[in-house]
Amino acid sequence: FSEGLASVKLEDKWGVIDRSGKEVVPCKYDGVWPFSEGLARVKLEDKWGFIDRSGKEVVPCKYDDVRNFSEGLASVKLEGEWGVIDLSGKVVIPFKYFYVLSLSDYKETGLIELLSDGEEGCDIIGFIDIYGNEYWVWE
Repeated sequence: FSEGLASVKLEDKWGVIDRSGKEVVPCKYDGVWPFSEGLARVKLEDKWGFIDRSGKEVVPCKYDDVRNFSEGLASVKLEGEWGVIDLSGKVVIPFKYFYVLSLSDYKETGLIELLSDGEEGCDIIGFIDIYGNEYWVWE
């Protein structure tokens, strides 16, 4: 259970139940991940989005990949590039990065780490704030 809810699987589809076993979200998704900050990652037909505790799709299943919300923000991938959205689904950092690293330290630092695809693996190339200002970016 996460935030009082749990993912369950029935006939190859996933949904959500509460602690009493009552179905809160019907088993219609290809995957449902634990809730974080009131939203859960869901996968439907190879696309990702987020649902709230009632099962409403707050962020439609249109992304190629997503990460859990942390500090009110989530890294999401669209058409091969990563950006960042807020809890309402609004894009706060545009889709133009190879990878946007974990947002768990954002509140403390005010900066989000950016990665590039280096010859020997991923390298930190710089940082960005939620206003789009880039710092120490190497390409």
